[in-house]
Amino acid sequence: MKRIVLTIFVILMAVSCGKEATQKNRVIAHRGFWQTEGSAQNSLTSLRLAMDNGFYGSECDIQLTADSCFIVFHDSKLNGVYLENLTFAQILADTTLVNGEKISTVDEYFSEFACHGGNTKLIIEVKPQVTEEMMSLSIERTAEAIKKFDIRDRVEIISFSYRACKELAGIFPDIPVSFLDETHNVSFSQMKQDGIDGIDYEYHCILENPDLIEEAHSKGFIVDVWTANDPEEVITMVEAGLDYVTTNRPDLMLAVLEEY
Repeated sequence: MKRIVLTIFVILMAVSCGKEATQKNRVIAHRGFWQTEGSAQNSLTSLRLAMDNGFYGSECDIQLTADSCFIVFHDSKLNGVYLENLTFAQILADTTLVNGEKISTVDEYFSEFACHGGNTKLIIEVKPQVTEEMMSLSIERTAEAIKKFDIRDRVEIISFSYRACKELAGIFPDIPVSFLDETHNVSFSQMKQDGIDGIDYEYHCILENPDLIEEAHSKGFIVDVWTANDPEEVITMVEAGLDYVTTNRPDLMLAVLEEY
C-alpha cells in the first residue's frame, strides 16, 4: 500500500514540475508514446509525443513490403496476410492507424525525427525478414536512411536478427547496437567479438534471474528490458542495476524512475 501511495505522489510531482529529461531518465517509449489521446503505435504523433515528453528514447519498428518499400510497422501480418506479400499501395488502401494516420515510410518517419530538436534517441528496431535477400536489403536500407537524414549521433539500433546487429555494428561502430535476446541464447563473448554494445531482454528473463544484469555489466554491456509496464517490477529491476526500460507507459515509468 505504501508503494502505491508513493507512486501516485511521484506521478503528481512529475506532472507539476514538468517533463524535462534528467540524468536518471531510463525510459524508452515502446513504439512511441501511444497510450494517450490522439496517438497510435508507430505513428508520427507517437514519435512527436515521445520527443515532447523528453523520454530517453522512442522505439520504432522498420521492415520491407513486397515491393521493397521500407515502412514503420510492427506486425508481420496485416489482416492475416504477411507483409512480404503485400505492396505498400495495398497496405495503404486497406489500413489506417487508430488515430487516423496512414502507415509511414521510413523516410517520412526519420525525416520527422531529424527535424525535431531535443535529446530523445530514436531506437530503431530492424525487424527480421523472411529471406536472407530481404534481410540484406533491410540492413542496407537502414544504413542508407541513417546516413541520409544525418542522425547517426541520435539513434540506437536493436534487432532480434543477430545478423542485423552484427552487420550494422560493423557499419556504425559509433552507434549503440543491442541484441534482443529473449532467452539469453547468445554468449557475451560472441557479442563482444561482434561489436555489439548491449543486450535487450524480455523483462521476465531479468525478473527470474536478476544476476544477468551484473554479469552483463561485468562484460561491458548495457542492459535494457522490454516491455515492462508494472512500476514495482521495474523498480525491482532498476535496484538490480537495470540501465533502461522499454515500456508502453513511459509517462508513468519516467515519473517513478526519476526518484531513483
